[in-house]
Amino acid sequence: MKIVWIYPELPYPLTSGFLRGFHLLRILGQSHAITFLSLTSQTRVPPETIQVLKAYADRIEVFNKCTSPGSRWLRISGRIPVVGGQLQEYWNTRSAVERMRKALHNLLREQSFDVVLFHGREALPVLEGVEIPIVVDCGDTNSTRILQEMRGVRLARRAKLFFHYVKERGLEERLARKTPYRCFISTRDRENLLGSSDRSEIVPQGVDDKYWKRRFPPSGRNCIAFSGVLNYPPNADAALFLMDKILPLVRRKFQRLEVLIVGRDPTMELVNAARHYADVTVTGAVADVRPYLERADIFVAALRFASGVQNKVLEAMAMEVPVVTTPVVAAGLCVDGIEPPLVIGLNDEEIADGIIRLLIHPEKRASLSAAGRRFVEAHCSWSHSAERLEGLCLAAAGHVRGTCRPDLISTGPSLIYPK
Repeated sequence: MKIVWIYPELPYPLTSGFLRGFHLLRILGQSHAITFLSLTSQTRVPPETIQVLKAYADRIEVFNKCTSPGSRWLRISGRIPVVGGQLQEYWNTRSAVERMRKALHNLLREQSFDVVLFHGREALPVLEGVEIPIVVDCGDTNSTRILQEMRGVRLARRAKLFFHYVKERGLEERLARKTPYRCFISTRDRENLLGSSDRSEIVPQGVDDKYWKRRFPPSGRNCIAFSGVLNYPPNADAALFLMDKILPLVRRKFQRLEVLIVGRDPTMELVNAARHYADVTVTGAVADVRPYLERADIFVAALRFASGVQNKVLEAMAMEVPVVTTPVVAAGLCVDGIEPPLVIGLNDEEIADGIIRLLIHPEKRASLSAAGRRFVEAHCSWSHSAERLEGLCLAAAGHVRGTCRPDLISTGPSLIYPK
């Protein structure tokens, strides 16, 4: 197939948060001719990023959201107190999306493609007027996460979140209506948006089980770990919930613990809270998370609001670390009706009880560790996910087949990287 792939950010390095895009591109790019169009919020795109991605795409075009041709009014509006920065960001993004839309239509005029594969939401206007088959990866549903978060916050914050929820829900519904060829990251997200009767494809999150593989046994020091991008609200809330509510209950049984909160960009609230606990370490950014997971006897993902699939949990399971988590996390990890092997707690007391039981019984930890690894190997391979996405693209492309032409003419202020 010949595919135009629209993506919301350059999916490299692997710490970018766009792991899904990288691995799906890596696999599909080996069998299909891909033109990759991406937005970016990076002021300068590292050459290494382009070099790596060029191995899987025939052509890469990057549209920067940090700058736009702009007008004198736009430059002045950026200096307005409080809202100036947001105005400038909005117009820069809008400009980048418009440049991407024009580039896409130029491509479609100059060449015959089989399908447009689309990820993300803010670039939705790019699809206006596209007349070849469209495949949409709806991914997760932000509206699901926002709705969960609303239940546990104060009234003023809840009102703000409600408007955010309405906006996100509208975007997600518009995206899903673009095409019958769509997929979601989990059954939970599909049902929350389209209902239980919908049969859109599920392309589950994968994990590189060759990379995430234990080399050494756990420390045996009653070590509890949590990892993630720590300025992301669900992760920051989970880390604080662990420290302030769950660990005090665990310390009633185990006075000596080692607690590792691993990940970049921890909030100041999180850093300040950790200073009150001698057994808690907030690492900040680390070059490699695996050594910290290897030290851990238990991984605790106490997220109270979430959508999609938590990569951090799949990685812990692949590293043979038993996981204690919440129902909202577990719901996103179910694959083809098969439940993942997790200890699930509804509240701080149940989560603490699950941690205590695993620390007391090493045989239960060992059994859960092995089961987690088997689950990942059987159900969470990137090759399996890519095969499902490829099948969806083939189904869409079956309606319209064009003859590929080698020439390519593209105009517009973008960074262009031919293979």
